Amino acid sequence: MIVAVVAAGTGCGAPAAAHRPGSAGPAAAARTGRPEPTAAARTDVPEPATAPPPAQRPAGRVVALPGGPEGLALDAPDGILAVGIRQPAGVALVDAATGRERRVIRLPGAPRHLELAGPAGPVLAPLEDAGRLAQIALPGGAVTAVTRVGRHPHDAAADGSLTFVGNEYASTVSLVRGGRQIRVEPGPLQPGGVAAGGSFILVVGVRGRRVEAYSAAGRILGTAPAGVGPTHVQAGRGHRFYVADTEGDAVLIYRVRASGPHQAGTARTEPGRPYGIAVDRRRGLLYVTLTATNRLESFRISGGGLVPDQTWPTVRQPNSVAVDEATGRLFIAGRADSQLELIDPGTPGTPVPH
Repeated sequence: MIVAVVAAGTGCGAPAAAHRPGSAGPAAAARTGRPEPTAAARTDVPEPATAPPPAQRPAGRVVALPGGPEGLALDAPDGILAVGIRQPAGVALVDAATGRERRVIRLPGAPRHLELAGPAGPVLAPLEDAGRLAQIALPGGAVTAVTRVGRHPHDAAADGSLTFVGNEYASTVSLVRGGRQIRVEPGPLQPGGVAAGGSFILVVGVRGRRVEAYSAAGRILGTAPAGVGPTHVQAGRGHRFYVADTEGDAVLIYRVRASGPHQAGTARTEPGRPYGIAVDRRRGLLYVTLTATNRLESFRISGGGLVPDQTWPTVRQPNSVAVDEATGRLFIAGRADSQLELIDPGTPGTPVPH
């Protein structure tokens, strides 16, 4: 079972290339949860908060994971959690049951996002500083391909045999098949998060404050506005995608069709600059990390909307979250103190009023 996880690091604000105007009209006015924030024109790039030392003991178990962990992808069939690390640059393969590191795969650059191309891999690791996409087979950890893509590849997602890579500083999307870049498409202004679901791909333009949708064949379908300061995206059921509006303290809900993306709702998070995001489709839950307050917040997916649920204290600088849909276990990477947090299902949190 694929559990795609979004996590980008600080330092995403370098200048990007010029971009063509978006083609979609205003976002839908429908909303769910707490009041919708007002979008404003911005020229900067949204970033996570610099997290303070934790004010509470993290929920669940905490294990040391050296290397500044950020970016998570779970191979549930093999019980392996892939974790991006920066020192040394590469990917750590971690036992999902214990949190213990099994081995480290050295790479020519460090990833911030990791995704799985299929239920048991390979791991897709965009290497920002190297301008390459690495693919890592599981469970063994062999590097099967290292593909030159665009400038500063930030996130990737696969639909069948085709992988979409967002090139942040080129404002393009590379299409990769069989370990080769076969085409480059225009992307939104400074693409950040990338997600695939229901034969559609959604890419977040962090500087442009827009999302752009593509067909599984790589055809551009259209764009739509994306809140105050969006960063990351995950796919849910029914052609729905969930975008973390980091500067707007919200999760934006999009429905993608052949006509393009359309905003279908907004759910306010607790204050805290939401950043990492994960979806448990089996249980109908969405999780988002709050980097300013070292917390994790959950929402119940109800119809087309999101209902605030609970919060839990986390490790410091929780830029990444993953969920094991087979068990419901949560994994949070704390970059600042090089820690991994494991929260088992049923661990009580603090209810969120709504």
